Amino acid sequence: MRTYHLHPWDVTFEKAREIQQGLKRHLVLENRVSEIRLIAGVDVAYSKTKEKAYAVAVLLAFPSLEIIEEAIAGAPVTFPYIPGLLSFREGPVVLKALKNLKKGPDIILFDGHGIAHPARLGLASHLGLLLDKPSIGCAKSPLVGQFCQEGLGYEKGSWVP
Repeated sequence: MRTYHLHPWDVTFEKAREIQQGLKRHLVLENRVSEIRLIAGVDVAYSKTKEKAYAVAVLLAFPSLEIIEEAIAGAPVTFPYIPGLLSFREGPVVLKALKNLKKGPDIILFDGHGIAHPARLGLASHLGLLLDKPSIGCAKSPLVGQFCQEGLGYEKGSWVP
């Protein structure tokens, strides 16, 4: 899978924020996907000491969700945990795992925010740009604030149109 090198990863907190602000204007928010045949799902785990990160990418056929391929990668953690800048911590190892897939996905789901991020450029949208692939952020919890959609309950599985 091809990756566009739009910026370095070894940057300061201030430079990371600057990069994040600059990249968000390049997001494509319209649907340009005509057909989805392969979906990749990506997640990251850490060693007990938090000094090493491990990413896994699973490629699934769509709509059957049959597992086609799995790829893993490990790398030292070089960026601290800073809320809002997770992509600078996890991005490099996630890109390694995705590069290890033999086939490229049509769309990628990330365990992290996309445009539902205070800077509008979370892990999913950031890496989607670098990979030039449609991406969806599926974060486990809100980064800030709380949802307030009318009619949406707090129970697991609640939804509104």
